[in-house]
Amino acid sequence: MTALSSALVLARPLLWATTVPPGDDPLGQPVPQDPDSVREQACKLVSKNQLVCSPPKPPTPSSSGGGNVDISWVSMILWLLLIAAVVGLLYLLIRVIMNTTGWGGKSRRATADGDDDEDIVERDAVAVDRSREPVNWRTEAEEHRRAGRFRDALRCRYRALVGDLARRGLIDEIPGRTTGEERAQLRRVTPQASKPFNAAADLFDGAWYGHRDVDAQDDDRFQEFERDVLATATGAKR
Repeated sequence: MTALSSALVLARPLLWATTVPPGDDPLGQPVPQDPDSVREQACKLVSKNQLVCSPPKPPTPSSSGGGNVDISWVSMILWLLLIAAVVGLLYLLIRVIMNTTGWGGKSRRATADGDDDEDIVERDAVAVDRSREPVNWRTEAEEHRRAGRFRDALRCRYRALVGDLARRGLIDEIPGRTTGEERAQLRRVTPQASKPFNAAADLFDGAWYGHRDVDAQDDDRFQEFERDVLATATGAKR
């Protein structure tokens, strides 16, 4: 017989005595009892540890239930946000580098005939050829003129004119660049000088590429166009 069973046996007279109502009937009427309460009282009589006598508490429903969030989806969203942030920072860094170094400041299209495909340039952000100054080109042009080499003289004068415009921050001075590119670039930044510059470029193209015969008069005409260009072209000195 276990201790709990012994306690129940001992508790029966106690329960009987406490439940017998006063009156003539010695047996009295049965009184409904809570089995769990009786068991707890009996347990407390024979057990030293009162905690074991308390009825077990019903399990509480889990708060997670069916509303759990899928951790894998949360992780994926966080990774996507992190990647987007990194891409944004790289884009901003590239823009800062481009603005600092001048990348992207020019977008030019080669045009041999000066059509609507214009150079897009930023003022004072042009290439300047420092290997030879315009004054040196003009000195060589005078030597060719005295020797009767007017074709070579026009070439040197054109190079000197482009050098002057580059030092004003108007067009790029790049050896081997076409006159079409230089016409379009100058038309973009200083339209008022475009007409005399086109006339000077026509003389140079006809003499150098068209192999047209030129003489001293052609050299004089070029110098007139050159003066008109430099008088109307405005820009920052470089």
